[in-house]
Amino acid sequence: MTPVMDDPDEIAAALRGTALDGHPVEEGIGNTFLITGVVPEQLLDAWRAARSALPETGRWPILTGPGELCHEPTAEEVAALAHAARTLDPWSVYRRWHDDEPISEEALDRHLTSSLNVDLGPLARRELTLPTTRTAIERWIWELLLTDPALAERGHRIAASFVGTRTWYTPREVQLVLLPTSTQWLAPAWISYFGATRPQGTEGLAAAIRQWERQWGAELVACWSTMLQFVVTRQPEPGEQAWQLAKQLLAVGGNLQMAPWQLALAVTRSDAWFLHDRP
Repeated sequence: MTPVMDDPDEIAAALRGTALDGHPVEEGIGNTFLITGVVPEQLLDAWRAARSALPETGRWPILTGPGELCHEPTAEEVAALAHAARTLDPWSVYRRWHDDEPISEEALDRHLTSSLNVDLGPLARRELTLPTTRTAIERWIWELLLTDPALAERGHRIAASFVGTRTWYTPREVQLVLLPTSTQWLAPAWISYFGATRPQGTEGLAAAIRQWERQWGAELVACWSTMLQFVVTRQPEPGEQAWQLAKQLLAVGGNLQMAPWQLALAVTRSDAWFLHDRP
């Protein structure tokens, strides 16, 4: 494990020659350090600069709003979170997306037409047992996309707005926090995400980040209280992995305004994720 730097001058020296060269490094709560003066328009560049220095600083960087770093965990609490992240099934805490509300035959055409701007009603009536649920319809659309390249490409055009950093939130003020750990999935010990306020939510979020890191190379960039932003280095192939990942993201980001099939398509081509869960 990389030793954690505790001297602000040493941290500043490790950041020389990067986008953070010359930025003030100040002590924060919970043995963190704060880098101020980050311009909101350069959030990702600033984070990448701090991420590139991780082998020297031993501190995982995360962007937050001023004053949004809420916790000062004890060493025992961090150790307990590390254990939970390795042993807990995050999807026992964050139930994967589901919507079992019945959809009538009258509502079926409206739902399908708004989904892909194609009249899928006649085909759906032949292949679905009515009345059905939104969960069943969304899964049916996903399986249809996997077998129809032209329809899938139409779906990709609709899902394109969710690819990359297009949906990322940019605040007016920001601070870059250097956590006293090189392990990103321990970040929930310090940050506050609304979606983690449920029972075992902090432990479940840590376990989810650990799982996503291992499977998709996901790296936590920002926490804006009700939002999380990640960059990723691997994408699932269209199919079951993409569908399950979309359900996971929708479970942790309960206020994402998109259909599961849209997100499942988006993650196959995206190098970034955006999650949102609010009161």
